[in-house]
Amino acid sequence: MAPGRRDTSHVQGTAGTCAATQAALCKATAGHRQLVLQLGGSADGPRLREERSRRSAEVRELSAGLCQALRGGLQQAAASSEERRELERLWVLFLSALELFLQDLCRAHHLCHLFSRQGGGMTPLRTGLGGRRGGVPVQPPATSRLEEEIEQVRATLVEMESGANIPLWAVEATQPAGMGSTTAGVTRGGSSTRHCCRML
Repeated sequence: MAPGRRDTSHVQGTAGTCAATQAALCKATAGHRQLVLQLGGSADGPRLREERSRRSAEVRELSAGLCQALRGGLQQAAASSEERRELERLWVLFLSALELFLQDLCRAHHLCHLFSRQGGGMTPLRTGLGGRRGGVPVQPPATSRLEEEIEQVRATLVEMESGANIPLWAVEATQPAGMGSTTAGVTRGGSSTRHCCRML
C-alpha cells in the first residue's frame, strides 16, 4: 500500500517514513472499522468477511513494520533532537491507533460469534433483500481466526509498551477538537498529512 506523503518539510529520514506509514495505517484501520460495522447486517456475507480478514492482515502488516521502525529510530535518535520528539509523538499515536484496532477486532469476534454462518449459531439477519434459503456457501468459523488476530495485536501492544518509556500525558493537541482524526490528519485522497499533536 503506497503511504501518503508528508507536507511538513522538516520531517525527514526515519521520522518521515514512519509518519507516512502512520497515515497509511490510519486509512487501513478506518476501512477495517467500516467493514466490522456491517457484520450481522444486510450486507453481511462471505465476501464481506473475507474482505475484513484481508484488511485486518494489511493493518497488522503495517503495524509490525511501523513498530520496528519506531523502535529502531528511537534507539538511534538523540535525546534532545526534533526527530526524536517526532518519533515519540508518532509512537503515542501508533499506540492509540492499535488500541482502537484491537477494540474493532473484539467487536468483530463478538458479531461473528452471534451471526455465525454455520448451523452452530445464529444466522445473519433476514431483511428480504436476498434469497430466502439456500444458495449461500457454508463458511468456516471466523472466531478462531479472529482470536489469533486479537492475540497478535495484544502481543504488539505489549512489545510497544515495554519497548519505550514514553508517557502519554506528554502529548499536547495542536489542532482544535473536531478538526479531523486524532491519530493522523489525512487529506481527501490520502495525499498529505498534518500534525495533530506534539510532545511537550
